[in-house]
Order: sequence, then C-alpha cells, then structure tokens
Amino acid sequence: MAEGTTPTKIILVTGSNQGLGLGVIEVAASRYPDNVYILCSRNVDNGASALAKLREAGIKAKIDVIQLDVTNDEHIEAATRHVELTYGRLDVLVNNAGYVRLNHVDTELSAMRATFNEYMNVHITSVAVLTHAFTSLLHKSTTPKVINVTSGLGSITNVLSPRRMARVPAYGASKVGMNGLTAHLQAGENDRTAASSGDPIKPRIRFFISNPGVLKTAFANYISWGKEPQEGAESIVQLLADEKGQFDHAMQWEFEEGKMRVVPW
Repeated sequence: MAEGTTPTKIILVTGSNQGLGLGVIEVAASRYPDNVYILCSRNVDNGASALAKLREAGIKAKIDVIQLDVTNDEHIEAATRHVELTYGRLDVLVNNAGYVRLNHVDTELSAMRATFNEYMNVHITSVAVLTHAFTSLLHKSTTPKVINVTSGLGSITNVLSPRRMARVPAYGASKVGMNGLTAHLQAGENDRTAASSGDPIKPRIRFFISNPGVLKTAFANYISWGKEPQEGAESIVQLLADEKGQFDHAMQWEFEEGKMRVVPW
C-alpha cells in the first residue's frame, strides 16, 4: 500500500436495499470507491435490484449483496460466517434496519403489547444481537466503528422542546432505547480496553448514533418536505469515513445546514 493512502474498509449496512440504507451506500461508494460495501436485504431479489440501481447510477465500488433480516438469528449467523470467510474482518457496522407504522392505533391490550414488542425487537434487541455477533470481526479491524441510526424522536430533549414533532410513542421509545443501548455498549467497550491496557489485538470499538432527519422515502410515506435519502445519509458517511477522531467528543450526530452537529440526549 502506498504511503499516505487509506486502507480499504469493509462496511456493512443493514436494511440497505432501499431508502436511507441504499442512500448511505450510494453516497459512500461514490465518495470512497476503494471500500467494500455489504448491502443487506431481507429479500435477496430486492437486494439484487438495489445493486442494479447503484450500477445504473455509475457506482463502481465493490458491493456484496447478502440476505439479512435482523430479527432472524439464522440470517445473522450466516452473515457473520460470510463476512469472516470472505473478508476476515469488519471495519464499520451500520445498524440502519428499522420500521415504523404511521397513524397506527391499537385498541386491544394484546395488540398494543405486540406493537411495542415488535418495535423494541427491531430497534433494540436486534441491534444488540447483531452487534454482539459481529464484535469479534470488528475487533479484527484497526479502527472499528458501529453507527446506529436513530430518529429525532429518540432525543428526549427534542421531544420535550416546544418544536412540533411526530407522536409515535412505540417507535420513539424504541429509538430512545437504542440510544441508551449504544451508550451502554460504548461504556462496556471502554471498560474492556481500560482493563486490558489497550490490548492492540482487540482495538476499542467506537460507537456513534446518527440522526438522519425526516426523509422523503417509503419509511415516511414520501413526505413532501423530507430530505432525499442521499442527503440524510451524510451524517453516517461523515462518521464512517472519519480517520482523525474529529467526532469522538460526542456520540449523537446529525448533518444540518451544511455541517455536523451534536444531537442532545
């Protein structure tokens, strides 16, 4: 490798066959074409279609399509085996997969419980399980990162502020939980490296949270005033590309008004 060049990163993005996840791969791959991008889709045919769209858009970076439903442990185990056998490490894990049901109201207690459990499973439990599954491969990277994709509703400060925000308690609570999980995972990683005196064999994983904002995608019913997914992807791309630690002083980030900004808890 020539002096001064940046080593190739292996970057896996969950839920990346459409919307924000696809936007992350498009923006990152166009800007950093030497990296390898792992495009994850619950349906492999949808993943193949997404890859075709990227090629039509002129993206030439190596893109590996795999099937991954983040709530399916067999899929997770197969994905980790594939990454280990193919690449031997993972440099960046982007936990982007998620869902929301707008204007959904439960009237029965059992239905309400099922709704909350589903949100928590996707946005908290599955993020924890997937991150745990890939931790050994992240520790084989020299500068491993995990970027968890949140929502403005995940900021308690913003929700309680005078600004008008959507009211989706189950979704918002699951994103608050994801943010808390991210903080606890970082604290645990910090404790591990402190106890091992910075064991170089297992470098410290840096955890970040990205708030992409409201996007003009199927996720938000293509809301007219939302950002294009490529614009929403910017904070994630900035975080995954940072080699100088310029964002290490905070955990939650957004890209607004042309710059990275810290999001309050």
